[in-house]
Amino acid sequence: MIVDANIAHRALIEENDPDFGEIHDSLFSNVMPHAKIVYGGHLTTEYNQSNKLRRIVAQLDRAGRARQMENLPVDQEADRVERTGLCQSDDFHIIALARVSRVRLLCSHDQALHADFTNRLLLAWPRGKVYQNRTHKALLRTFCGRTRRS
Repeated sequence: MIVDANIAHRALIEENDPDFGEIHDSLFSNVMPHAKIVYGGHLTTEYNQSNKLRRIVAQLDRAGRARQMENLPVDQEADRVERTGLCQSDDFHIIALARVSRVRLLCSHDQALHADFTNRLLLAWPRGKVYQNRTHKALLRTFCGRTRRS
């Protein structure tokens, strides 16, 4: 999954967040299968703005639950996405990351980005899905397998 910087602290750091605790559990539990995050390009820069978030992502990397995509392909794809003129948000880097990594689950509270991520002209096969709160935990089961709180 891709975790947008606007909720990264809630999903990756806070263990008991009412909406994103499911994500935290699926990343940090020892119950298989585990969720994994993907990051790269500008999202790496956004994550690195917080020392605590940078340490958590490094911990997930060491555990094999995070995968950093090479920045250059993500940045090049972000330029292509921006040139399409189809985005409602300014998060071209998130759409680019989804395209390059082929990941189709986004965790975010950015409504304009939700519209972009689910726009079939930007992300076709398969279509993107957005996790916004605990009512969307079925998405974790679909994209990542069983969760502890299921």
